[in-house]
Amino acid sequence: MLTASALDEGDNHLSVYIHDEAASFRFQIEGRLAGNAARQLEQSWRTALSVIGNRSLVITVGYLSGIDPSGRALLCRWREAGAQFVAKSPLAKTLVSSIVGEPVTSETSVAKSVGWGWLRGYALPLVPLVMLLSPGTVSAASLGPATVRAWEEYVEAANKRMERRLRPDKTFLWVDEAPDRLARVRAGEILVSPLGARTPARVPSGLIHDWIGAVFIPNVSIQDALAVVSDYAHYKEFYQPAVIDSKTIATSEAKDQFSMLLMNKSFFARTALDADYESCYVRVDDRRGYSVSRTTRIQEIEEYGAPTEHALHEGEGHGIIWRLFGITRYVERDGGVYIELEAIGLSRDIPASLRWLVEPIVRRVSRGSLLTSLQQTENAVRLRDELANSKAGNRGSIASTARASHPSR
Repeated sequence: MLTASALDEGDNHLSVYIHDEAASFRFQIEGRLAGNAARQLEQSWRTALSVIGNRSLVITVGYLSGIDPSGRALLCRWREAGAQFVAKSPLAKTLVSSIVGEPVTSETSVAKSVGWGWLRGYALPLVPLVMLLSPGTVSAASLGPATVRAWEEYVEAANKRMERRLRPDKTFLWVDEAPDRLARVRAGEILVSPLGARTPARVPSGLIHDWIGAVFIPNVSIQDALAVVSDYAHYKEFYQPAVIDSKTIATSEAKDQFSMLLMNKSFFARTALDADYESCYVRVDDRRGYSVSRTTRIQEIEEYGAPTEHALHEGEGHGIIWRLFGITRYVERDGGVYIELEAIGLSRDIPASLRWLVEPIVRRVSRGSLLTSLQQTENAVRLRDELANSKAGNRGSIASTARASHPSR
């Protein structure tokens, strides 16, 4: 039996579809999971508990145009009650996991037809980890199922860490975990550090590189920062020389999709990476938010720029980088904006005979690349702010001149 209803509170329109089935009781939600609408939905669920009985509780989440702390709290209460969550796209799976702190089932049959409107695309480009391997590791490699599984488990753990940061008893920012760390960033230093006991972490036939960096940009707002990092078409200008081309594929209230052509001119003079990304932004409150981004396609291009240029199949090639995933946190306070980027990459393993030589290079290049990316982001945000202030000043001068030329009668 299917029952549909709509819960409203001003702009908080939420459509709820109840599927009362023999083996399960399912809520399907579409719209804005916030405010009174979220509270009414929770009351409906509690009222239905006696009807649900021993059946499975399933929460299918479709298009959401917004979510607030009440909505996030409801998702967590459903999790505590043992509900099974079903997300209608791979990105939704990642993002719901980040809120409920556990794996979420994908509804792949409708993955292309739905999105997540409580999110927006703003995500720093995941370019820091493309220069990972030295010429000694450029023999052919293929991405296998065991490596993919290890990668997905690692990303799931990163999502859970992000969910824990939303708790009242936890720090939202990595820099807030240590007073000295915060003071250094607040003073203008860009901090970069590996995460985990060992970076890179070895997985079957691969390596996972996990780094975090933080920068403080004074005298700007969170909207100033988001305006820059969502300007995908200009990434090729902001992040030279690693990004040699970039473009927007699609933007919506659900997610952003964009592409970048990356090149490591230090090691691979004729090897480029053509990558598609999807990203979305979770607004925690007026001054805090975080984005989740991932690659949806990475292909190596051999002999780039030559007449013999050709793209390899996904998961084939030198294994420079197979996957990228990132979580970026934004906080507006102290007269500016803190930006933190955790950049995670998956590459092929390094042959045992070369690890002593290559791993220090990998760590040094990864650290330097992430630092450069954050510095370039800061420069782009500052430049945009200066241009905006300059235009505002010019408009004020024109208005003053006009008033002086035409005094009131």
